[in-house]
Amino acid sequence: MLPDERYAVILDEVARQPAVSIRSLTERLGVSRETVRKDIETLAKQGKLAQIRGGATPIVTQEAPISDRVLRNAAGKSRIAALVAAMIPDNASLIIDNGSSTLEVARALSRRHQGLYVYTNDLKLAELIGPACREVVVLGGRLDLAESATFGVEVIENLSRYRAEFALISAGGLSARAGFTDFSREAADLRARMLEQAETPMILADHSKFGVIGQVVMPEPPVGTILVTDEHPDGDILRALKNTELQVAR
Repeated sequence: MLPDERYAVILDEVARQPAVSIRSLTERLGVSRETVRKDIETLAKQGKLAQIRGGATPIVTQEAPISDRVLRNAAGKSRIAALVAAMIPDNASLIIDNGSSTLEVARALSRRHQGLYVYTNDLKLAELIGPACREVVVLGGRLDLAESATFGVEVIENLSRYRAEFALISAGGLSARAGFTDFSREAADLRARMLEQAETPMILADHSKFGVIGQVVMPEPPVGTILVTDEHPDGDILRALKNTELQVAR
């Protein structure tokens, strides 16, 4: 089989599943592991897939709609929400971005907290967490109707006026190869700034984000950032996280 034919098969396999192993590809292609590994390296350099230990994953260029994301790994996000809610005291100030995990956290906080001060770009989240708050500030900017959230330069300018005890943000993906990634420059820049504006920054990522690589690499999180997840990341991701001095809570 010619290289271009192998590339086509590899890309087809990667497109059909979250991750594909070198072992399965060797069986499919009838070639050596070394040949498959080199093929994956070539395709990764061309930006057509992401190379991970033992295989490859797709580079995701667009996030699923929020209506779909809230249904994905709901149990895991509920565990994350309970863990985060236990870390947040009453009367705390919070910067919270939009996302399915942060929505679940808002739901948990609304049940058991009071006196919160919340700064968010998510309209649905603001309404959901309202009963637990003394004050809610919606960061104004361009409204993304699909996400029911605001984005753009205006949001970052508004955010710069506030400082909070905690920041809770989502991440599009987390991998050993690329670290934290997202699906748009706007979202990545806003989330990075949110982390910078808090005393205790937190990134929420359930295990469905592990190995996912979005097309935008997020800036390195501030020292002391806490990764809150439902499952322990694998060894490669943990080693990469140690280099950024992140704490892991689960």
